[in-house]
Amino acid sequence: MPPVHVTQPLVITITKNFAISGVHRIGEFVAEELLKLKAEGRVSSVVLLTRGRSDGTLDKLASLGATIATVDWSAPATVTAALTSNHVDVVISCLPAPALHLHMALADAAKEAGVKLFLPSEWGTVSSAGKERGEGHEWFTSNQQKLHQKLRDIGLPYLLVFNGCWSDFIFNTMFGWDVPNGKVDIWGAGNGPISYTHRRDVGRFVAHVLTTLPPEQLYWKELPIEGDRKIWQGYEAKTGRKLQVTYHPLSEQEAVMRDNPNTSIPYILAWGYVSWDKGDGVLVKSDEELANKLWPEWNPTPAVDALVETYS
Repeated sequence: MPPVHVTQPLVITITKNFAISGVHRIGEFVAEELLKLKAEGRVSSVVLLTRGRSDGTLDKLASLGATIATVDWSAPATVTAALTSNHVDVVISCLPAPALHLHMALADAAKEAGVKLFLPSEWGTVSSAGKERGEGHEWFTSNQQKLHQKLRDIGLPYLLVFNGCWSDFIFNTMFGWDVPNGKVDIWGAGNGPISYTHRRDVGRFVAHVLTTLPPEQLYWKELPIEGDRKIWQGYEAKTGRKLQVTYHPLSEQEAVMRDNPNTSIPYILAWGYVSWDKGDGVLVKSDEELANKLWPEWNPTPAVDALVETYS
């Protein structure tokens, strides 16, 4: 009997119906990529859970084929009903930090509705790292870790996706970047490696793995992904525009940490500057630990190109 040649790997796809809570910042990008697959017939539905306030983002996604489901977060039964009626397989949370308290109700509703997989709102640093990354990291990720335990307790598999800094968002005045006026403030040496990933690339990666990988590669897994970790200095060479860079001593941020409680935004920002300068801005120490290899054809945007794109 001649050998059988298989041109495409046999993949068990469990995910056809998706629900996304929170469509601003990262959620919009994830939804867009899933809706592209819906247009190709590879995804059945993309449901957006919302409190009912219409805005431009929701209207745009609805025009691309998303289903808008109005829910009342104070009445979890409405969330369960939306998930059940749309036969949702996977819930993807893109809720912002101020709304993370809603995660517990969302998890219970997903379990009740028979959802197979839950993606908590992570998208940044490795939340499971714990104390080894410092007091600020431990506080910043405490809500995520409580949710992980909740999902383990109720037996609802999670998938944690970490992407470092959003390269199309991080270069703004909050973090010392006043590019329109050609000014940048840097604390410390400013040459430590940092994990950067464009939100569009995060959306592509998430949509790809959820619709191609078998359950055993998704359930209870952590996927750190990284688009780039180069430093930003290539901007001037790329654009010919000169940036006036002011370097500040790291002691300024260390003083902010001493003078503010570790649950405050000033403390967290200062902790970020200090940890980046010390080399803790990368998700993992070795490229082998990255989940990029799950999609070898992934071609994420270099950080400098994301910076150029942001201000083009």
